[in-house]
Amino acid sequence: MVIVVVGLRTAGKTINSLTSTLERLCSKEEQTWKDRIFNQIRLDEVNSSQRNHASSWLRKVAASMHFGIDTYALSVDLLDRFLATLKVRPKFLECLAVGCLYIAAKCKEEDDTIPITPEFVIDCNASCSANELLRMERLMLEKFNWFADFVTSVDFLQIYFAILLLKSNSQHEGDENEAALVEKYADLELKLASCLQHHRLATFKPRILALALISLELEKQQALEPEINIDWLASITYLQHLAKIESDALLSCRDLIVRLSPSYKVVRLELADLAFISRAYNSSSSLKPWISLPGRPTYADVVSGRAAPAAQ
Repeated sequence: MVIVVVGLRTAGKTINSLTSTLERLCSKEEQTWKDRIFNQIRLDEVNSSQRNHASSWLRKVAASMHFGIDTYALSVDLLDRFLATLKVRPKFLECLAVGCLYIAAKCKEEDDTIPITPEFVIDCNASCSANELLRMERLMLEKFNWFADFVTSVDFLQIYFAILLLKSNSQHEGDENEAALVEKYADLELKLASCLQHHRLATFKPRILALALISLELEKQQALEPEINIDWLASITYLQHLAKIESDALLSCRDLIVRLSPSYKVVRLELADLAFISRAYNSSSSLKPWISLPGRPTYADVVSGRAAPAAQ
């Protein structure tokens, strides 16, 4: 069965080719990643709250212009990179956000879908002029050394799911599982867009954020629909190994998503059979799982060495 979703294609692909693509993405991320430190106190430069407002605004504008989720993710990445590079006064934030979306659209969208500069400003309902947008675009590209197509969490979300689909198909787990994964992918794109609007989640590398979100969603799905035969724990452990992600970073990101996302707060508080813990612990720690299910280890059990993941 060949499944095609926007940005998620398995036709003609093999596990080896996809893992090679993942390695290239990880290498590119390592070379271009810039740590995010957001202003919390200074009044004369953009703070974290204003950054979050700008990213939420970008999401609405990108959707209204029918841009893809990859365009939105890149626009937020460009915004965070620029804020990490220069101190920006709040009055320039709107023009900066429009510039980020303009550059991201040029990288990700077809040329005939991008309005000319004056119309782009109008479509964004922005107060800056076309000339101001062009000056901002040039300033940003100069700061980025004329390269702007950075790796985003959407890129990793796509490659992770493509690998999961091929593994599901190769293990003959049935079309039902593949259909469930594809449906989950579309839902996860929306949740990832929501995550990108939180500055605290933006401090995690894209590969970590994407995998943390997938792991939470697959764990949630298995708790809600146990009849779906997807070994989420083995799958996530496999992807974690491929992407060379530290367990502490992954678990920290999972915990933060749960605390920031209302949908996962509901899961955490109401699903008694969902064995979830925010970080790894050892036998001497006072931290214990919310519920202990025989024969069903938590993710923390695996990363702390108390339980071995299922064989690949």
